[in-house]
Amino acid sequence: MAQSPTTNVLVALKNILDRNSSILTPIFRSNGSVNAAGDSLEYFVKDMFCTGASQYQYEHEKMIKYNEYLSWTGNSSNFPDFIVKGGVGVEPKKLNNQSYSSLALNSSYPKDYIYPDSQNLPREINEEEWDRKEVIYVAGNLNTQNNKLLSLWFAYGNTMVADRSTYLSLIDEIREAVASTNATLIGSRELARAKGIDPLKLSNLRVRGMYELEHPHKVFSDYISRDDIPTDATKIFVVMLTDDYIALEEQPDFSTHFASGKLKKTEIYIPNPNNPSENLEAVLFEGWTD
Repeated sequence: MAQSPTTNVLVALKNILDRNSSILTPIFRSNGSVNAAGDSLEYFVKDMFCTGASQYQYEHEKMIKYNEYLSWTGNSSNFPDFIVKGGVGVEPKKLNNQSYSSLALNSSYPKDYIYPDSQNLPREINEEEWDRKEVIYVAGNLNTQNNKLLSLWFAYGNTMVADRSTYLSLIDEIREAVASTNATLIGSRELARAKGIDPLKLSNLRVRGMYELEHPHKVFSDYISRDDIPTDATKIFVVMLTDDYIALEEQPDFSTHFASGKLKKTEIYIPNPNNPSENLEAVLFEGWTD
């Protein structure tokens, strides 16, 4: 029997609203050094998923809490940034100020779900057997002057990313195109790698993928219904398929936040990433913090 998720995106949303501040604070290493500025968003998102972790400033203290909730706490080489035990994979991306440029995914093609054999997935996931996990892309726009988030989007991959067969087929086409030349295609984790692309067979070719994904704000901005959020507030958005929302075993009590006007939930219809002529039922949460 599959493990129940130890936490989920709505727990993270409630923790953000309860905290009522989206200023990213420094994280200290055990030797007293401060983490790199780019890591701050990742720690913030982990803290919000892992209830209680935000009270600690030192990385080794946070890790104790992370290990309670996460089966993978992340590194700089694998996708996603972290994985919830029995739950989703989460990939935060930081952008500066009001930039809604595409999210840089580097060599990892966009994913609607992750599977045990997915590209760039870590091998050492501390979890029982599993077949498939949802993915959440988190886009945080950070005010570089005061280290405060301007907006934070949590978008499930399956709301905007096609089935993995789309990307795997493209990779096959690229490899077939290279193989159709006089070069010799050799096995590689890259898009393609070939030996001897010149008549004397002295030159080799390595084709590396650099993928991007549209910022969720560009994808879902037409569905935003709120115009009452203060201009200096941090805007928080969560978009997920209705089926995924219903399937969440733990749904926090948001009544206080709904009553205060700091949170609104709307049912929307979005294009099916695998068939744009069809619509999928989805849920959009729109909130804000001071």
